[in-house]
Amino acid sequence: MSFLRRIPFGFMSGALVAYLATSGLAAAEETDVEHSIFAFGGAMVDGDMAEAANPFGVDYENRPIFGIGYQFFPYSIGSVKLGLEAGLAGRFNGNTNAEIWGGVVGRYDAIEIANTLRIIPSFTFGISHVTGTMSGRERRNEIERDGDASTLFYLGPELSFSSVAKPELELFWRLHHRSGAWGTLGDMHGGSNANVVGVRYNF
Repeated sequence: MSFLRRIPFGFMSGALVAYLATSGLAAAEETDVEHSIFAFGGAMVDGDMAEAANPFGVDYENRPIFGIGYQFFPYSIGSVKLGLEAGLAGRFNGNTNAEIWGGVVGRYDAIEIANTLRIIPSFTFGISHVTGTMSGRERRNEIERDGDASTLFYLGPELSFSSVAKPELELFWRLHHRSGAWGTLGDMHGGSNANVVGVRYNF
């Protein structure tokens, strides 16, 4: 698909993200804005999203990824917080390149175990852009589809952990996923996956 033909798909994708954000926020209550900064490191994997969701049973590529990000949460529905996320990552070994992403994020803050451990599931959905296609699975997918993996959808399912006594500091695991969503962006189906672990500070 040519660049000009991709433009309508890009607009439709952006409109979908905006619709999901505004429809969710319209039903939410405005609260004191909460902010988060985070950093992570991990490795890209040679597997699809379902395979990558098992971090101990997937084949890892020798391609590390390190990133930083920022979140803010101006709305909530009960224990569900709704906000926005932006991030920047470097992908290394082979053809080193950078990734930038942004999207809407929701997290659930009500799971506690023995009044000691907090478990916080969250999910980020947005758009990701890279300065170069990564060697390995991402490039193979691009060749197979005769597509362009530069700009794809971003999905970030995540589990965070913190103590009840110190909730502002979290450790997390995230599946860092890029996909064309069955050819919607870049004529791509699969894109790339990485398993990352990191630390987050809430303020």
